[in-house]
Amino acid sequence: MSDEYLLYGTVSSGSKVDGLLTVCKLNTSTPIRTFKQNGSFCNRIAVLDSCILSAQSDRPIVHSYSITKDAPMQKLVLQEKLTCIVASHSKKFLAAGTHTGKLILWELGSGACLIYKDIHYGSISCLVFSQDDSVLFSAGTDARIYSWRTIELCNAQLNYNDVQPLASANQHSLEVTGLYCGYGGILDSRLYSISIDGSCQVWNASDLRLHTTFVFKEALLSIAVDPAERAIYAGCDYGVIYHVDLYRQPHDGAGLEYTGGLQRIVEVSTESAAKFAQHTDKILSLDLSFDGTLLVSGSRDGTVIVWDISTHQVLRSIKPGRGPVYVVKVLQKLPSEHYTRQESLKLSYDASYASNNDVWLSIPESNESNVTFSISDVTHVGSEAIAIVDTGEDIPAINQGSCDAEDLQAKVERLSAAYNALWETYTTTIGLRENGDHEEL
Repeated sequence: MSDEYLLYGTVSSGSKVDGLLTVCKLNTSTPIRTFKQNGSFCNRIAVLDSCILSAQSDRPIVHSYSITKDAPMQKLVLQEKLTCIVASHSKKFLAAGTHTGKLILWELGSGACLIYKDIHYGSISCLVFSQDDSVLFSAGTDARIYSWRTIELCNAQLNYNDVQPLASANQHSLEVTGLYCGYGGILDSRLYSISIDGSCQVWNASDLRLHTTFVFKEALLSIAVDPAERAIYAGCDYGVIYHVDLYRQPHDGAGLEYTGGLQRIVEVSTESAAKFAQHTDKILSLDLSFDGTLLVSGSRDGTVIVWDISTHQVLRSIKPGRGPVYVVKVLQKLPSEHYTRQESLKLSYDASYASNNDVWLSIPESNESNVTFSISDVTHVGSEAIAIVDTGEDIPAINQGSCDAEDLQAKVERLSAAYNALWETYTTTIGLRENGDHEEL
């Protein structure tokens, strides 16, 4: 907990959308840095390794902040306003949703737009990547949830119409306001969704098969899930945060059993349920410390509260005094002090981007220990692209290319030597195993 940080954002309630982003120590609430000119509402903050991105709610601009400066280092101009943004866990991609229901995916290293596609009938309210970044989940005001293969979203060879959802779900009846994907691979993880209709639903992440529906009597606006997925924390429309345990002790007292499952509907009694009650207005954002012992909440009443999970008591209350608190995030580390200038996010999709940066490698199927490669031009692939193919000749041949021929020749020879050494190691290993000497390896 001592090494964790808290990021929270406020926006003034006046006619001009203006607010602050503040970074402080989680255990002391001592401010470290305050960022100005923030007009970002819920789900519009992404923290990268070198900067913080904030999508402005009143104009199509993304501010990029360095941890060493209080003003935006860059202002990335887009063609329409964003309603949500999220960075992949590997920090290679940035996904965004718009008020017209379009999904935009950028490669952060180059700023290239990989896809720009209509996917929802209404505004996209939230996005989340699976922990392995293999799937992107989207939800919106149309009450629908979709899952998308990241590799298909990045594949420029596919036509827009060829990119279809991996799965979809429409069990919510009103706008989906929050998504959370649990830990593990996509086949083993669960997706949690909340909605204004007062339900929290638990899904199998791989195919959006419904496990359990928790029904509340109030609209749900924010969600946090215990790191070990033992409990759900749901922030409601009237300033209360509900604590729902996902495991309970059975009547015979032996072990624990999962609450719900098999598409069961579990009604959460708002009178008897465990709750955190200190805020006086809507709970707009929730997050947990890494060990799951602290809960942080941001509310429309303009306060940030740090709660002790075990006792449901307030440890610290922060009143920035700038307006509603739209975002709270617990950070394991701060962005690097060495700011890396963010490439300008491209305004439109360019199908030629990926094809211009492909590197094609063709390894022949052969049982021979010595294989000769040569480098040749690839027509219409790009000036920096290289294709390695088997010519069947004994002497490598280098055709005209964009790089120096001698340098390419040296690289081919090193590649051939590495391949032959790998083949020799492989055949030696197989021989040892066949002779029963594998234990000596």
